[in-house]
Amino acid sequence: MAVLKVPSEFPTISAALTAAFPGDTIRVAAITCNESIIIGAGLDCIRIIGSGIGKTIVDGTGLGANMIGIDIQGSGFITIENLTVNNFDSFGIQISTRDNIIHKIEVSNNGDDGIQIGAERNLIMSSKINSNSGRGINDLLNNYLVSNDILNNELDGIIFFGESSLALKNVIKGNKRAGISSRAPNNLMINNTVLKNENEGIESSFGDLIFANKVIENLETGISPRDRRTLIWANDVRCNDEDGIILRGGSEHRIVKNIINGNRNKGVQIIVNDNIVDSNCIRKNGDQGILVNIGSNDNVIRSNRLTGNTPDLEDNGTNTLFDDNKCRTSDPAGLCQINNEVIVNEGESIQAAINAVTEGSTVRVGAGIFNENITIPVGKDRIRIIGAGKNKTIIDGTDIDAIGIDIDASSFITIENLTVQNFVGGFDDIHGIQINTSDNILHCVNSFGNGEDGIRIEDTGERNMVMNCESSDNIGEDSDGIDVRGNHNYVVCNQFNRNRDDGIESDGSFNLFLHNLCDGNMDDGIEVDGNNNYVIGNCTLNQGDDGIDIDDGDFNLVLWNKATGNGKDGIDMDGIDTDAVNNLVWGNVCCNNDSNGIRVNNDLNRVIKNNVKNNKAQGISVTEGHINNIIDKNLIINNKQAGILLEGDNNKVRSNCLTGNTPDINNQGADNIIDENKCQTSFPDELCEGY
Repeated sequence: MAVLKVPSEFPTISAALTAAFPGDTIRVAAITCNESIIIGAGLDCIRIIGSGIGKTIVDGTGLGANMIGIDIQGSGFITIENLTVNNFDSFGIQISTRDNIIHKIEVSNNGDDGIQIGAERNLIMSSKINSNSGRGINDLLNNYLVSNDILNNELDGIIFFGESSLALKNVIKGNKRAGISSRAPNNLMINNTVLKNENEGIESSFGDLIFANKVIENLETGISPRDRRTLIWANDVRCNDEDGIILRGGSEHRIVKNIINGNRNKGVQIIVNDNIVDSNCIRKNGDQGILVNIGSNDNVIRSNRLTGNTPDLEDNGTNTLFDDNKCRTSDPAGLCQINNEVIVNEGESIQAAINAVTEGSTVRVGAGIFNENITIPVGKDRIRIIGAGKNKTIIDGTDIDAIGIDIDASSFITIENLTVQNFVGGFDDIHGIQINTSDNILHCVNSFGNGEDGIRIEDTGERNMVMNCESSDNIGEDSDGIDVRGNHNYVVCNQFNRNRDDGIESDGSFNLFLHNLCDGNMDDGIEVDGNNNYVIGNCTLNQGDDGIDIDDGDFNLVLWNKATGNGKDGIDMDGIDTDAVNNLVWGNVCCNNDSNGIRVNNDLNRVIKNNVKNNKAQGISVTEGHINNIIDKNLIINNKQAGILLEGDNNKVRSNCLTGNTPDINNQGADNIIDENKCQTSFPDELCEGY
């Protein structure tokens, strides 16, 4: 174990790498290093940490053709932090291995892409990728791009050639092509600011989620899907030089609850078939608010609010269904006045109305209690069932031995503004809502007091959005608030409280759990049994067991969650069946839990920059027999037992700040690397560097 210093001990970073062993730290002073850095095999888990952006500079001036600034070739779990990489003929940084971290780096003025990523689960965070001659970031497979500034690159800001990557909270401005270009399926683009790029703001591929972005003043169209089944939800698409959104590739896109204002041409232009445009606000665009072109068939356009467009609606397509749009002008005339919704009042049957309507129709249900179960059979794609409000329209299962709402054989269903309750029956598989198909929406729906799960998404269900719902007080022994067994689903801004089992359970992979509240569930707040899920910004309070339990799930991202007051651990990487490896746990708050703040019960996990306080056992515990975990840069304060307890071997514990624990570090294992920790007490002695 060692901390190697450049230039006081080694003249160059490359020289320090030659002397380094796995897990070592290379500290670089505020100097300019005129060298190309290659990180080859045998150096897993090293860190290269500079003195700050603009202070430690890796500079390629004069090094010749095809030189790369930092080339991570043969080792993984590398951390590069607090430095600048500029003026290389090729890439600023090239990553060919998995599970690396690029944090607080500036990558600028390089001759090709700023960062090229050729492997999975790399985190690029809080970095500046500016003025490179290629793309800002070229991502080839399943990585995390978070809170970066990606500015003024000669090609795209971000391009995804690989699937299932995350772009979250980036600022992407002034790039010479698209802000974000997705060329592969199932990427997540969330809460980015995409501004003044010279081509499209965002281009998407099959199954992408474009959610809550600001897409403003780009020189071509704001958002442009290339392939099928993009969900475009809650974006602010304004003042782009062509259309706000154009659907010219693929089919079966969903444009829902966006603000689309002040674009030079159309608000929404539809060229392809079978799309849904629902509940958008579309104002003061230069041409049509929504234009359906010649040759575009079977689109559904419902409940949009349009004003100040020329005209608000124009239909040149075939079999377009218009319903409940609030607008003033249309071509042909009369589109703003169409309302073919089927109304169901208390005492009437919702199921009968569903059976009677055709695809794309709306069933609007009034206030009242409806004592029936509902099945959505084949042949009902794209219908909507909309209640009068979550506490007004109540589908009640008293004395009914069946699932409350069963989305059984049709897709693209929307359920909104109602409550499903008391579907108990004999408890076995009697869920409040069951989804067997893909591309459905549950929005503003309650599911209370049911015999098994409040909401169940079966393994056949993909790309379903569950948002602003509450699923609580479900009473069966295995009742979860929501059980997600399929892949690529989105669970956003919901509440899952007081369920008899977990608030959220995920057996599937690549699901998104964003900004949910789980309070007072009898088992875990969030249990993840699948792989490659995104658990971001959730609050898990007062569970009977763990706040977040990574229970046999691998390769999950656990980012910015709050886990407090839980009956066992705040976050538990459990690994009962030997899994729960290789998860990234970053920036979480784990406080006042009855056992550990974070428990690591398997291998190869990264626990970084968490705030771990006032837990009744250890702050962070690495259990016996578990190896090669990284515990870096955590703040660990006033836990009743050890701040960090190491019972396993070959783990890396570096640059943590600890105080008020008993002791701050307790190393019971062998061959653990313990470097640069600011603490006061340790066993054995002399593991701390004082404050």
